[in-house]
Amino acid sequence: MKAKKIMAVLLAVSVIGSVAGCAKVKKISEEDFISACESMGAEEVDPEDDDTDTDALEDGVYMIMDHDYLEEHEDDFTSALSSSVGMYGVDVPDADAILEIDDVEEIVVFAKMDENIDDINDPEDISDLDVDAVVGMHITLTDADKVEDIMNGLSDTLDEMGVNVEDLSSDEYYVGKNEGYLRFNIAAEDLIASFVDSDTAAYLALLDADVEEYLDGMTGDIAVATYINGEDMVIVFGAAVNNTVEYLDEFCGYLKIDTPSKLDSNTTIAQAICDYIDDTIGQMLSGFAAMAQSYDY
Repeated sequence: MKAKKIMAVLLAVSVIGSVAGCAKVKKISEEDFISACESMGAEEVDPEDDDTDTDALEDGVYMIMDHDYLEEHEDDFTSALSSSVGMYGVDVPDADAILEIDDVEEIVVFAKMDENIDDINDPEDISDLDVDAVVGMHITLTDADKVEDIMNGLSDTLDEMGVNVEDLSSDEYYVGKNEGYLRFNIAAEDLIASFVDSDTAAYLALLDADVEEYLDGMTGDIAVATYINGEDMVIVFGAAVNNTVEYLDEFCGYLKIDTPSKLDSNTTIAQAICDYIDDTIGQMLSGFAAMAQSYDY
């Protein structure tokens, strides 16, 4: 009899364990996020402080913005959200179509970056660029039931770029009950290959800019991920030029989440980003190129 009771208890525990372990997205609280920021060496700064300098970014900074602050700075909130969506390579003028300010209780933003941008004075110097940057954002939602709407909004954003989430792997896109993620990685080589073949690059060539020569041999990655579990939403973005996304990988390690940099490079999204550039910057450059050609005659 005792053996049967023990087996029943073990069976119950195993069932509970299997249900508890079915979540695919780790829940990251604001406290967890801030702890990861501080483990990266970041110090808190006042969001009203406009004096954050390059040295501070090298050490890492984070800021906390509560709902009252966000309401007072609604334009900044929309801009920040558009920037985070812009990590996916597309501008969203109506950012609140994905997330409205009333959906947000608090936001924590983190950044850390090593770069030598000040040393780049001419296009010929671009090949000497050296960057390792990470940006993170924790959003505390007012309602845990917003996950599906937000994931649908991100899906629509990718659709605007010509990327169907159904074509993404299960490692790149997932939506479950009150949880989901969207993540991808793009190797610099793939992005450069798409850009060199773009209309924008052709227009730059007409303006005597040898894009292919400038970018030849450059390495790096762009890796992005959005994780949502209930009321906790985390966005991480890592970029490296002639470097590795070490800061992103380290930050994800402290958050105890998978870093998107380990995913295979997504050439479809690389091409979609370049198509978007053609539709925006490329359109402007086409006018300049036409003017330049007219003067040649």
